[in-house]
Amino acid sequence: MSRTSSLIVLSMLVLFAARDSFAAESQPLMAKPGKLLFEDDFSRPDMTPKWKVGKGEWSVKDGVVSAAENPDDKHAAYAYITPNVQYKDAIAEFSFHFDGCKNIQLNMRDSKYKGSHAGHIIRVQIQPTSVQLADWKTGVMKNENYSVTSDPNADPAAKKEIRQKIKDKSSSYKVSFDIAAWHTARVEVVGDELLLSIDGKPAGYLKSEGVAHETKNMLGITVGGKTGQIKDVKFWEATASPDWAAGRTAVLDELKK
Repeated sequence: MSRTSSLIVLSMLVLFAARDSFAAESQPLMAKPGKLLFEDDFSRPDMTPKWKVGKGEWSVKDGVVSAAENPDDKHAAYAYITPNVQYKDAIAEFSFHFDGCKNIQLNMRDSKYKGSHAGHIIRVQIQPTSVQLADWKTGVMKNENYSVTSDPNADPAAKKEIRQKIKDKSSSYKVSFDIAAWHTARVEVVGDELLLSIDGKPAGYLKSEGVAHETKNMLGITVGGKTGQIKDVKFWEATASPDWAAGRTAVLDELKK
């Protein structure tokens, strides 16, 4: 077999492997999966070596991660995959379970970007009755906005003005699911569009320029409040699905119901 033929076969195998990994559930709607960048079944007793814990209390048992805030931190529990891996468009999946926590988040950052607080680019937050999708690069975490909204001594009128100015940098949707059961979240990022699905059904959408940041390189999980559980984390490079343009309207109409 020629070198060219070998490369073609290898590329096809990679694509089929990515597609097969979604076989048990619905396919991604907006993105087409490519190279698998990261996966973790937590078949070990510690977060290391695949994760770096920032704050909070994290433990691993029987393939499940349990995380909770440490009250002394005065900050949500968070951890990021390690080492960093550069990406732009992506699909991320994980299973989650509420065990008393207020919310579970997926965060995307660029550790080298200095225009937003801590390089924050995207946040997707899941709560028991609602979800929020946010462009943090040009929204609340943009340095000039964050310096005011996070300052307890800032003029309330100035804070209100910023919140009004960045209203279109985030979106919120009501959701309904059994918080006593496990669920699977899928986050798709393509260009300036961001889509969240829960158990294969669209749950939230946002279109905002910061989402299209070219050089994201961090992927993290955040848990607010008491215990939240995570398992089966996977993360792929992605490209735009050729079917999305035709299907976008139907998805957005469904989200409005």
